[in-house]
Amino acid sequence: MNENVKKVVTTGPPVSGMFPPDQENLVDPDSHAELDYERCVQCGYCRLVCRVYNTTYAERDYAGGRNRILKSLAHKEIDFDKEKIIDAIYQCMLCGACRTVCPNGIDTLEVFQTYRHTAVKKGVMPEKLAVLRNSIVTNKNPFLESGTDRFNWCDTQSCNEGHMAYERAMEHKRKIESGELKAEDVQEHLVGYFVGCTSAYRNNELTTATSVILDKLGVKFIVFPDEECCGSVLFRTGLDDDAMALVEKNIKMIRSLGVKEVVFSCSGCYSTMNIEYNKFTDNNLGFELTHMVQFVPKYAKEHGIKIRYTKRTKEDPLIVTYHDPCHLGRYSEIYDEPRELIEMIEGVKLVEMKHNREMSWCCGAGGGVRALYGNISSDIASNRLDETTACWENINEDRLKEALETKAEALVSACVFCKNNLALAAKDTNSSLPVIDLAQILEDCEFYK
Repeated sequence: MNENVKKVVTTGPPVSGMFPPDQENLVDPDSHAELDYERCVQCGYCRLVCRVYNTTYAERDYAGGRNRILKSLAHKEIDFDKEKIIDAIYQCMLCGACRTVCPNGIDTLEVFQTYRHTAVKKGVMPEKLAVLRNSIVTNKNPFLESGTDRFNWCDTQSCNEGHMAYERAMEHKRKIESGELKAEDVQEHLVGYFVGCTSAYRNNELTTATSVILDKLGVKFIVFPDEECCGSVLFRTGLDDDAMALVEKNIKMIRSLGVKEVVFSCSGCYSTMNIEYNKFTDNNLGFELTHMVQFVPKYAKEHGIKIRYTKRTKEDPLIVTYHDPCHLGRYSEIYDEPRELIEMIEGVKLVEMKHNREMSWCCGAGGGVRALYGNISSDIASNRLDETTACWENINEDRLKEALETKAEALVSACVFCKNNLALAAKDTNSSLPVIDLAQILEDCEFYK
């Protein structure tokens, strides 16, 4: 990069006087987040790990820069211009890397989600977010799809295991509603699979794989016929009030069936229930939450089950590298379980990327960035140095390059968003590296004692 160009680009727009004066602070003064951004000492650690900043080189695009904007607004050094501040608010993946390295312990995720929530109250909302929000409120999914089509993936021909789970669920629900059975009287450890919107409408291979795995383990699980969007994207984009309506409905629905444990294949759904739903109920949900990367090794060990990958052997294993999803990793601190699961599979071997666990790079899809800024990805290819644009394509290409350096035969994750975004990067760069979910490997495994 030309040093003169780099100097200009990395400087970014100035904070003082960034917006013409006319309004007020963006952070709710009743929120403790205000104290957090005031504690920022501009050390720059977050700049080093922020994948957005290291793509756009704009000061507004890393935690320290955003904190300077918040301080300047609060101290009335600059005023609020909603047309100019949208990108500063929403061009953040909420991946949590900045929180991990902050020497002052600032909860940047809390700060920036509060930032967005207050901005929405002031009328700051990208047009695409308004469309997405309306779809979730109306159709209970963000894809403008009919809510009645949520379980089209589990007909007898597409996924018989899922179809059987749906039939068990409908019969169980009938007994509950007729009074034949009370939720509190359900004696068995009933397991329910919360499918999630993206898997249900866009990634049927993941719902099928998860259903097959649970069936192979011998788990008589059910799905939730009345499942609605978990609300994750609403929480991440400042639409908390709309999200809370979904929280109440989903909790009531799960409790009404007497389900003891809810399993997830979607990391976003898992972290949302684990964080926001638990917060709503003061950690008294009334049922256990488990991601499949936790459920499978736990269940296998409890029942003496061994796992063998049928397409390779112990002597000639499939070499994989594992991408830590932000929702499982930095949000939920689930690092050991997926690695333990991979090590349990005979015929599969794990090699690590340089950036892993707490320091894993985000895939680029989080925080609403993929949904709100995907349309400008083609501009990035032309000349990212001359434009401050959305960064998701460059970020996931970087992550893909890191995976290629490991010489692995497959890039594996446990998040449908990561899988989709990294697979798209592989396609766009003509890479031959397969990008798959860990569940898809388990689907091709033999479970035996």
